[in-house]
Amino acid sequence: MGILIVDDSPDQQLLLKAVLNKAGHQDLLIADSAASAYDHLGINQPQPNGQAPAIDLILMDFLMPGIDGVAATQRIKSLENLRDIPVIVVTAKTALGDLQAAFAAGAMDFITKPVNSVELLARVNSALMLKKEMDCRKTREMELRRSNAELQQALREVKVLKGLV
Repeated sequence: MGILIVDDSPDQQLLLKAVLNKAGHQDLLIADSAASAYDHLGINQPQPNGQAPAIDLILMDFLMPGIDGVAATQRIKSLENLRDIPVIVVTAKTALGDLQAAFAAGAMDFITKPVNSVELLARVNSALMLKKEMDCRKTREMELRRSNAELQQALREVKVLKGLV
């Protein structure tokens, strides 16, 4: 499952990558800014057929030059094909207003810096399990809608045939 790490600090990028790699998460992408994250997500150049990229989780730094993590999260969550990707904000800020802003923007969770590897992995694994279950549910709902449409069509055909008898 793909994880996008968005952080302007090379040291923080390396730390997050090392902890995640050690735990078996190999499909990692690094972005040093919100603009770079947008490129990875296909926001600046949308994917053909509107598909979401193969990113299952975003670890988003709160404070970055240019577009901050809250604004970036808000933009990502505003797009239909990306809104189901969970975002975990990674921040040294713990003021209630900052956390409320992150959650209001669409973040599902937060991790405080300095990052504790046990906490990071617990939250990442929980978010990835939730994402996997949500994806399964969406797939099943699409299958059920398709089956329902087929059954409705068959019922209409039976009614037409019944009228001929």
